[in-house]
Amino acid sequence: MPAEPLAESLPEPPAGPSAGFADNWSYLKTELGWLERMLMVAVARQKKETKEIDRVAQSRADRVTSHWWQGVISLDGKICYDDYRQPSTAVVPVPRPGYQQQLEGRIRQAQARGITLGLPMLCDRLQLTLFEKQVILLAIAPEVNRRYARLYRFLQGEDSAISDLPTVNLALQLLCRNDQEWRTGRSRLLDSAPLLQSGLLERYPRNADTLLNQSLRLAAPLVSFLLAEQPQPALLEQLLQSAPVQVALTRSRPSVTWDDLVLPAPLVEMLRSLSELACLSNDSWDSSGKIGVLAGPAGTGKTMAAAAIAHALNQPLASVDLSQVNPVDFAGLLPEILDANPPLLLIKSAQHWLRRSAAIAPADVTRFLSARCQPGRLTLLSLPHAEAIALPWQRQLSPILTFTLPDASQRRQLWQQTGLPDLDNTIDWAALSKHLAISGAEIQAISQVARQFQTADEASSLVPALQKAIALHGHRLSVPLLPSRRGRKG
Repeated sequence: MPAEPLAESLPEPPAGPSAGFADNWSYLKTELGWLERMLMVAVARQKKETKEIDRVAQSRADRVTSHWWQGVISLDGKICYDDYRQPSTAVVPVPRPGYQQQLEGRIRQAQARGITLGLPMLCDRLQLTLFEKQVILLAIAPEVNRRYARLYRFLQGEDSAISDLPTVNLALQLLCRNDQEWRTGRSRLLDSAPLLQSGLLERYPRNADTLLNQSLRLAAPLVSFLLAEQPQPALLEQLLQSAPVQVALTRSRPSVTWDDLVLPAPLVEMLRSLSELACLSNDSWDSSGKIGVLAGPAGTGKTMAAAAIAHALNQPLASVDLSQVNPVDFAGLLPEILDANPPLLLIKSAQHWLRRSAAIAPADVTRFLSARCQPGRLTLLSLPHAEAIALPWQRQLSPILTFTLPDASQRRQLWQQTGLPDLDNTIDWAALSKHLAISGAEIQAISQVARQFQTADEASSLVPALQKAIALHGHRLSVPLLPSRRGRKG
């Protein structure tokens, strides 16, 4: 997350005349004028920071760790003296609160005169946020002038991919002013967001190491629509209807065993029983298939439990995440799954089908689940809360297995599974498990990031790498050390 967001002190351009816009291009020029001012402020800030770092840094390691030592060593005055960071006296400019309202007023005036504006039309149609609109501006700017691409490359540094496109990381740094906006903005760039679901915005390449390093690219038909002299609403509807449908029905052969599950013993026993019932259904053709509900917050082990069942049954695990599917495609997804007819099916985010406000007819879901009740079939419905299930479904679906966040003892086992305790025996893993109350999925994520930090820093101690990984995931906790190590330095 950006420690000092670039968008914190960006100037707002003048709102201009109040008569609206003459055409779509004059509107785009106004929006791109704001974008260019923002980029120039970011470039000036980065140049200043680089100049300050170069005054002190004596090696590549000094530059890599500048985000840390800049908070300890003062770069003002004589550089031969170490000092604490002087309190900032700069007054943070307050963005003029009326700019967006004035701009929106000009847009409405132009529309009242019958002038069609592509980007506002798209935002209204998909109910996009201001962040998403500005992301589109970032992505379309290099299609207008390649000087934007040069600015992006400068801001993204030597380690970024050679591309004219902005990365997810750059978009978040430029457009988010605090951690909350960073988290919200990131959620709008996931596969489940409207722009990506519709295929109008793509992250490229999809096999990048991290989401932050992926570039943002607009679909070519959308670029043509946004740059058209007179964008037509009918063309926008055609773009939305012809967007590719991404059906996330995947298959895997899990290697997770019952011993790998860190769950309460009664819950594991219920999962074993469900697996045995499915096995009996497979052997006896006069019995029906089974449907079970796995309810619990994200990261509590629902997917791993399904994987353990698949391993016990020696069956591939087919899964689909409904949060990754456009609701308009739900009806078409049902026959596709039934045609595939997998023996073991995990439906994630099943609340999209089972809640009262579901975007699919209950009768369609009923027919689907009835078809899945044929012998030898097991269907698992995963969702965050059992309360999300509409009352009629609660009467029909059984059993409902409840997953909860791990307790301290279970978190200790989950840390052991990551292998990190074998890398550093100076850390008090019991205390860490007690005070850092997180899910199993987050423990896995933190451990992976810590390994990456340790490898990049070529450090023998895991402590600083783990500390940075914990902070990166939004937790304020110092890594606890065993008593014999607390007093040591170095």
